[in-house]
Amino acid sequence: MHVFLLVFLLLLPSCSSSLYVVTDGSHKRLPEQNTRVAVWGLRPVVTDTVVAWLRASKFSVMEPSELQQAFDKEHIRVSRSFADEQHAIRVAKQLGVALVIFTQSAIGETVVSDMSTSTAATPFPGATPITFSSASVAIRGVDVASGERVFSATAKYPQQLAAAGPDTLSILACQAMETAWGFNPPGEQALAPDDVCSIDR
Repeated sequence: MHVFLLVFLLLLPSCSSSLYVVTDGSHKRLPEQNTRVAVWGLRPVVTDTVVAWLRASKFSVMEPSELQQAFDKEHIRVSRSFADEQHAIRVAKQLGVALVIFTQSAIGETVVSDMSTSTAATPFPGATPITFSSASVAIRGVDVASGERVFSATAKYPQQLAAAGPDTLSILACQAMETAWGFNPPGEQALAPDDVCSIDR
């Protein structure tokens, strides 16, 4: 009986017919094409996705490594994506950047048991823990000249994932940008099982 329950729960996430993300976001105004943009964040897969999205949309984007080199030159250390925002804006302004997009991402793990009456802290005797992941991405666009936030968006998986990896964050970053720009309305966005971040505008 225990084996049957374990197999059932292991298959449950993959049997879901509707994979979707939940997004939220809006913009006060959007930059014009060819605006010089810098993207800052701690996870390259997220910043690289945002950079690719912007370039496909005809924006001039500074390489994230250039911004990091400018930080290093001035001995600026940013411990979190949204921390020391003013430092990033000041450096970006010196580099001729008009807009800075700050990114933040998270992947979490939740351990559950194969027995519905058990908990992660005190699993049912003989139960085998199963680890699921959650993931989210948040973005903010800040106008360098005024310091005003001109758009923001979040994207997350509301359901538990059997595993979350680079593709997971890339898809979320893409969905956040689509929502911030108004291409997708906030709310649930259905995804195909093999969905990837692709821009064709």
